[in-house]
Amino acid sequence: MKALLITLSLSVLFALPVLSQSDSLYYVHLLDGTTLYSNKVRLVNSLTRGKYLLLDSNRRITLDSARDFKGWQGTFAIGAIDGIYDAFRLQNEGRRISLYSKCYYETETTWWSPAPGEPQTPTTITSREKAWFFRKGPTGEIERVNPGNLRIAMADNPASLAQLKIAGVNLGIGIGLFAAGAGTVIAGFIETHQRNTDAYDTYAAESAAWYKNSMTNPNTPMPILPHYGLSPLFYVGSALALSGVIPICNVRKHLDLALDIYNGNE
Repeated sequence: MKALLITLSLSVLFALPVLSQSDSLYYVHLLDGTTLYSNKVRLVNSLTRGKYLLLDSNRRITLDSARDFKGWQGTFAIGAIDGIYDAFRLQNEGRRISLYSKCYYETETTWWSPAPGEPQTPTTITSREKAWFFRKGPTGEIERVNPGNLRIAMADNPASLAQLKIAGVNLGIGIGLFAAGAGTVIAGFIETHQRNTDAYDTYAAESAAWYKNSMTNPNTPMPILPHYGLSPLFYVGSALALSGVIPICNVRKHLDLALDIYNGNE
C-alpha cells in the first residue's frame, strides 16, 4: 500500500509540469519544432533590441527563431518581407492557404498659423493602411497577396487559376479605364482653357470695337457676354474613370473565390 502511494505521488509530480504547460493560454512555435507555452506572449518593439516576443519570467524570443505564436491579441505568423522579420495577424485560416494582415501607420506633421506673422502650430496626421499576406501550409513563407504570388502558390489547381485570370483581367480593365478617363479629363481641361481664352479674347476685341463705335453712334449694340464652361471631354473622362471602379471592385471577389476553391470551400 505504501509503495502504491509513493508511485501515485511521483506520477502526479511528474505530470504537473506537463499539465501546467498544456493548460497555458498561449504558445510560441519555434523553427526547430519546439513549442513554448506561456501565460503571456507579447510582441515588443524596442528601439534598442528591435522586435521580439516576451514570455513569462521576461523570457525573450527573437522573431527569426519563431514560426508563429498566439497571444491575447490573436494568432500571428512570423515571416520576413524584404529581409525584415515581422508578425502578421491571422485573419482567415484555410485548409491549404491562410490569410494574414498587417497594419502600417504613417505620421506626418504640418505647421500652420491663423494669420501671417502669427506663431505656427503643429498638426499631426496619422494614416492607417492594412496590407494582406498569405501563407501556404503551416510552414510556408509569408508572401504578399497579389495575383502573381497567388498564381505560383495555386499552380496545382486549374479552377483557382481560372479565377485568378478573371481577377487579372478585371484589374487590367479597371486600370485601363481609369488611365483613359484621367487622360480624357486632362484633355478636357486643356480644351476648356483654350476655349475660354478664345471667348475672352473675342469679347475683349468686340468690346474695344463697341466702345470706339459708341463714340460716334450711341445706339451701337453691346457685345454678347462670353459663355464659359467645361469641355464635354471633362464629363466623358470623369465617367470613364468612375466606370473603372466596377471591375477593380470585382478583383477582390475573384481572389476570394480562388482561395475558397483552393481551400476546398467551394
